[in-house]
Amino acid sequence: MKPATLDVSTDLGGAPGPARALLVLGFLLYAAVAGAAWWLALRLVPAELSLTLAGHTLHTASAHDHLNNVFLVFLLLPTMLGVEAATVGWRDSSLRQLIFARTPSLNTDLAVFVLGQGHVLDVVGRVMMLGASMISGAWIHEAIANATGVRLRPPPLPFALQLPLYFAIYTFFDYWTHRIDHTKFMWPLHRYHHSAEDFGVVTSVRQHPATFTAIFVVNLPLAVLGAPADVMIYVNVLVVAIGFLIHSKIEADWGFVGRWLVQSPNHHRAHHKLDMSRPTGHFAIAPIWDRLFGTWYEDRPDPKLTIGVDTSYRHGVFVPRDMLRDYYHFWIGWFGGRNDGPNAARFFEKR
Repeated sequence: MKPATLDVSTDLGGAPGPARALLVLGFLLYAAVAGAAWWLALRLVPAELSLTLAGHTLHTASAHDHLNNVFLVFLLLPTMLGVEAATVGWRDSSLRQLIFARTPSLNTDLAVFVLGQGHVLDVVGRVMMLGASMISGAWIHEAIANATGVRLRPPPLPFALQLPLYFAIYTFFDYWTHRIDHTKFMWPLHRYHHSAEDFGVVTSVRQHPATFTAIFVVNLPLAVLGAPADVMIYVNVLVVAIGFLIHSKIEADWGFVGRWLVQSPNHHRAHHKLDMSRPTGHFAIAPIWDRLFGTWYEDRPDPKLTIGVDTSYRHGVFVPRDMLRDYYHFWIGWFGGRNDGPNAARFFEKR
């Protein structure tokens, strides 16, 4: 009898096989170990921390925020890359493309990801937003309580009910953030995200550092409403995970779930489409908001739609030029320059 062999090209390509099962198992194991380390670190490391290095004392009152950021990268991103690879196969996966066959557009995604994790874009964003990103929702919550004697509090519900409740509230505010980003005044900044010409898991992080609408339309209202910090951590984990998946190379509309509960990769691709002869639609993480507010257009969009914008972008690892150009377009739109929104090609001609 001929000995059994493992056809890697098949097992990691289209049809499921032993190699794909090993891939799934490996990522599940990785996720379990990283998740356990995250849980343990949050319980062992105090939220307020001081470290003395070379005679200098470094103090932070948000050590848990830093830990969450680190573990979101080491847990969520590899897990979502693994989920995608197990779904579409190794040959078509973002992981393979990022390692062996990066396109200029994916090089931009990777550069923005690295700059974001290094907090370079945070600093640039604070300057571009004229300090607006430093406004604290918690401070506003306390100010309202001190001024009125009314302290807004969440309902006394168990965590299992608070999580879907605040996820729903988050998606409501996020829907309006996204619609605002597509108005003619905000589009030049949001256009940077839509400039991606290839979808990959890390395309989710391609954001202009000056984008500030979420701070005022999502973060502040939730903080003012007294959203519990621990619940919002898990809501954000869920939102980030969905963001990775809907920008992935998975071709699926997720049936009823994708049409009503959680936006699918196919629907998000339709949102990123290059052809703007028809309305964009599909603004919400939870499609129910698109349906309620009249921006739902397609139940089963084409997973092969061409994506991008009709503005010229110099894709690659050197990202400041396009970021500065879009920032300039943003301001001239507010001060009387031509800015006709995402459906008007003439404003987006290369200048």
